[in-house]
Amino acid sequence: MPVDLLAFPFVGGRLALNFVGTLGKRTTERLERMRTPEDLAHWVELAGLGSVSTTAEDLMNARAVREALYSLTLAALNRGALRQADIDLVNEWAARATPAPALATGVGQADGVRANALQRRDPEPSTSGVLAVVARDGIELLSGPEVEAVRECEDPACTLLFVDSSRGRRRRWCSMNSCGARAKMRTLRNQ
Repeated sequence: MPVDLLAFPFVGGRLALNFVGTLGKRTTERLERMRTPEDLAHWVELAGLGSVSTTAEDLMNARAVREALYSLTLAALNRGALRQADIDLVNEWAARATPAPALATGVGQADGVRANALQRRDPEPSTSGVLAVVARDGIELLSGPEVEAVRECEDPACTLLFVDSSRGRRRRWCSMNSCGARAKMRTLRNQ
């Protein structure tokens, strides 16, 4: 089965790392998966963050947040310089407003909901609010204990980052279905 290289990989284990993964193969061909505003809107939907309308400016902002998070993650892994501009950008986006859930009362018995039951109503998100959520997740990850478990895929062509939550913390690849399978095939061929 052929692999769709432009499909968004959700293997990071954290929202921020999945967002960083929208640019793949950073050290070789730089595979941009977020090419259009519609691609950004599609990622937001696939990430379970709602449905948003996006513009070219939103795409530019999203890429800036993504690159700042990537740079800060590499710095946390002692593989890059810590840049104040990246910290400032992530903090600026994290401080932006996000849609707040609200309570509403159920009306009647429709859809199996009892009368006067409280229901959650989530407002439609904005692209700015989504980027704020991603930036906040990056802050939580990079300033918390989970940062010690962040790894980069060992496939030389892959630059996806992930949280290694395996029992022995020995996970080597972003996914056993792609990079891990290729590595195992190379090992078998070389034997």
